[in-house]
Amino acid sequence: MTFHPDLPLSQFTDLLLDAVCVVDQEGRFVFISAAGERIFGYTPEEMIGRPPTDFVHPDDRGKTEEAIGDLIGGEPKPYFENRYIRKDGSVVNIMWSARWSDDYQIRVAVARDITESARLKERLEFLALHDPLTNLPNRSLFFDRLRTALVRAHREQSRFAVLFLDLDRFKAVNDSLGHSVGDHLLRTVAQRLHQSVRQSDTLGRLGGDEFVILINGLDQPDDARVVADKVAAALSAPYELEGHTVIVSASIGIAVYPEHGEDELELVRHADHDMYQAKGYRDRTQ
Repeated sequence: MTFHPDLPLSQFTDLLLDAVCVVDQEGRFVFISAAGERIFGYTPEEMIGRPPTDFVHPDDRGKTEEAIGDLIGGEPKPYFENRYIRKDGSVVNIMWSARWSDDYQIRVAVARDITESARLKERLEFLALHDPLTNLPNRSLFFDRLRTALVRAHREQSRFAVLFLDLDRFKAVNDSLGHSVGDHLLRTVAQRLHQSVRQSDTLGRLGGDEFVILINGLDQPDDARVVADKVAAALSAPYELEGHTVIVSASIGIAVYPEHGEDELELVRHADHDMYQAKGYRDRTQ
């Protein structure tokens, strides 16, 4: 049985805030309710006759085509999410409830715009795994990345390093110039760290003025010292913060896998201990 365009769908569906969509057995839109224009950015007339995948975000086309196959095979999709590209180029997140009708040989789906809730969810997930001051990975995310590096290094018989760094004189800056300058300093330190390492490496802030760096793919253990020296040089340059010139340095400890530990806690403890030794040496020589 084919789809009948004279069915009085619009008398009812145009009252809905969600968009009702019908796709025929050839995979093309044959009906879109009035809410479709608000959600998709196209008028129903501009979408009818075209396949849904023409509008799906390129990164979501694979899973969308897989879901379409499941639908035609008789598996309903009550909570399927994907993204569409609106006519103005913006992205809309959509929650679909869809099923295949054997009687009419059509796919019937209801589309709900969940863009705002998706953004909120994404923001909450980001905040759960990142330091709110610097936007660097927090302890939880850093250790997760570190565990992943351990699995990869064990499988590939490769090396990586953990750098543990602490800012010298940070407390003095915070106490004398105020927390606003101290926070500004920490944000600037994070920016300089980003500029000192590769995109494949991971930065993290454990709290206070303690930062960590995961350096992936070391050829030689001594390569970690080269990175540490580069980071130390970048952080020792003067900071111009809110009308103040601030000079701090960083004490950096190094742990290399597998020489200094074979799990994440051993490696971080070794790097932490090495950092305190470096700080003690600096204090004795100043």
